Amino acid sequence: MAQQHNFEHIYKQHMHDLLRYLLSLTRRKESAEDLMQETFYRALLHLETYKGEEVKPWLFKIAYHAFIDWYRKEKKRPTVEIEEWHFTPQPSAEEQVMIQSEIDGWLSDVSALPPAKQNIVLLRDYHGFTYEEIAEMTGFTLSKVKMDLYRGRQQLKKRKEEDG
Repeated sequence: MAQQHNFEHIYKQHMHDLLRYLLSLTRRKESAEDLMQETFYRALLHLETYKGEEVKPWLFKIAYHAFIDWYRKEKKRPTVEIEEWHFTPQPSAEEQVMIQSEIDGWLSDVSALPPAKQNIVLLRDYHGFTYEEIAEMTGFTLSKVKMDLYRGRQQLKKRKEEDG
């Protein structure tokens, strides 16, 4: 019973961050919700193998692997139109609308990166994980994480310069 209560606390504490992360990867609300459900299902199944490390990176690692599985399946399906997803800014705050517009543009640019670079850029620049945590979550070496982050940022910079 205590383990179930503890898992509910973990769910409530991390569900919003995890959903935002998955939305930024999939760009589809339904897919992100499905992947979040899959993530917590996998976490519950493997709770006994949890080594006591930080919970958030552990969940994000599970979510990333669920995303990769989903992405491979999606790649095999015929291409369908991707629905636009936007954060909902508070209607009365002009500054929030401008910031949200910038975030949406940046997320759109990030979604054009290859999935591995996209994931690393999102984990570092959007969610604020350390290089070491990203390396642990993705299974990449620390140098690969740094190099992919650098190259991803360069691609984003180049794209922004081309857009003017």
